[in-house]
Amino acid sequence: MNFASATFYLASRSLRETLRQPGIEVSNLFIPIFFFFVTVGALGGIAAGAFDVDNYRGFALPVAVLQGAAGAAGSGGLGMVTDIERGYFDKLMLSPAPRLSLVMGRLVADGVRVTILTVVISTVALIFGAGMETGPGGFLALVVMSGAFGFTYSGIGMAIALKTGSPQAAQVGFLVFFPLLFLSPAFAPKEVFEPWLEFMATINPVTYIIEAQRSLVLDGWEWDKLGYSAAAIAGFGAFTLTLTMLALRTRTA
Repeated sequence: MNFASATFYLASRSLRETLRQPGIEVSNLFIPIFFFFVTVGALGGIAAGAFDVDNYRGFALPVAVLQGAAGAAGSGGLGMVTDIERGYFDKLMLSPAPRLSLVMGRLVADGVRVTILTVVISTVALIFGAGMETGPGGFLALVVMSGAFGFTYSGIGMAIALKTGSPQAAQVGFLVFFPLLFLSPAFAPKEVFEPWLEFMATINPVTYIIEAQRSLVLDGWEWDKLGYSAAAIAGFGAFTLTLTMLALRTRTA
């Protein structure tokens, strides 16, 4: 069995697990949509005067999308913990499947789940007036960007799961997103931040993903921001996947 086929079958298995436990995805969908409406309701009326943002629905859309992405990707490690606890991971180790595919299958499945959630969340926001300045092409770019982020972010929970085998520890994978979110221009432009917070936002990879997605929604095709976002996702992915590979090596040694 080669790497591609093994990854495909294991990703398909992970997606079937999702279909058997739809309640998890309902929460991953409900929470970002809920916060989208709450944030818009709380800040939408003052955004034009305070931040010079006329369309706060569009401004808040990337935050909701990335919240959903982190929720879906952050729960991926729990599936790996279940496989470890039930002994299924050890059985996979005895199979001819390449070891890298044992984690790549779940990472790919998480990327697919995030992509689907992004379509739903973005569609809801569009129905309620978020807008999409770049049209269908921008919508597709936003979805692809979020799916790529979900794939890379899933590496955090996967690394913790492989290292510890603990469901409690694996849940930390989702919690990591909160400091990344609040240290980014999630609710206001970076230009209005205090200097220390502006610095933290500048070195935060989530900042560049949010700003690129906002440009698609509010401003049009800004290729420099899209390039920064691609670089941020690639760099973040290199970090998280390295953690995953090191944890896999420890688990399989």
